[in-house]
Amino acid sequence: MSTPFKKSVATLIQRVPRSDAHPYACAVADNVPIDVPAVVAFGGELTRTMRGTNSYANLLQRVAEENEVATGVNFYSVMYDFGSRMPALERTEQFRIAGRKIREQIHPLLKKERDDLIREMKEHEPVANYVVQLYDILLRPRIVVSHDMPTNIEQTIKNIHQIVFYGHCHGASVIWQMGEYMHNQMIQTGFAPRDVSRIQKELLVIQHSPIAPLDKQRFTTLSFASAEDTMMQHHHNLFAQWSADNSADVMASYFPRGNLFMAGRLKEMSFQEHDHSGLLFSDELSWPLTDDGRLIFSAERNALVHGIENMIAGNKKLPSVKKLVHGPDVDFERLCRNGDFLSKIMMQDLRQQNPKRDYQK
Repeated sequence: MSTPFKKSVATLIQRVPRSDAHPYACAVADNVPIDVPAVVAFGGELTRTMRGTNSYANLLQRVAEENEVATGVNFYSVMYDFGSRMPALERTEQFRIAGRKIREQIHPLLKKERDDLIREMKEHEPVANYVVQLYDILLRPRIVVSHDMPTNIEQTIKNIHQIVFYGHCHGASVIWQMGEYMHNQMIQTGFAPRDVSRIQKELLVIQHSPIAPLDKQRFTTLSFASAEDTMMQHHHNLFAQWSADNSADVMASYFPRGNLFMAGRLKEMSFQEHDHSGLLFSDELSWPLTDDGRLIFSAERNALVHGIENMIAGNKKLPSVKKLVHGPDVDFERLCRNGDFLSKIMMQDLRQQNPKRDYQK
């Protein structure tokens, strides 16, 4: 007799003042006010305990405090219970949707077991239940539909500007899935496709070591990564493979397609390449950064801080990528030149080695 399928569940926690009732300065949140600036962390797939979930929200709050932009901002983080789902299979399906050719070496019996689970996931949760729950809490209340008109674009954008997402590892996959679900829901509600695109592009996402497609993003997404991060090789494309193979020669660079900021190595200790320790100024005391790592983390920190500042100010548009990462330690033009230089070398190499030209991010 087969085991009944268990649906996935998401829990949202919020940073609150420390007290006897909340000794760890966090509490479960059932809703997120749409008129209060909010930063939401989506951690990796191991974010399944209150302690791990709280660590992400705590990190973002400390970054905001270090940069004096925490006042009046709420900080949240997501805890996962995947039930019978397998996060790795979710990500594989996303890469398939993005056009990747997944090359697998798997025993036929294991392949059947995997395919059976994928079929169950699609049957019981065509869209992951935990993704729908997060959409219902974080985004659906921000979408305004008036009685006298099908949609209210400007008010919806204003509401969207009051939230910023930060993703790490599988968190990028969750955000990607939420973007797809939001797009479909808004079309069904009556929004025109051009308006849906306009609205979604006003939501800012900052993500570190993302394991999700970097192109075909619904939201305005900036990604930061290391070429030596072994998890990044799971992107199933020749760009990731080439970057890993040539990591010693990958200088700090910006690649416009995918809004990707990357360097060969971010940390002096290479086994920490997937970790996002480096956002806090104090992190380097424990995990020293390379010169390129210092630059990439500065750009990431700047993007997060400037995104929060823009949210607090209530500006009508998001800043450009250049303005988001701008700061005394970040030369955006040089990052662009480096990315262009590396892209040309990569394309020359890949054209010689791989005539099929699968270079997507």
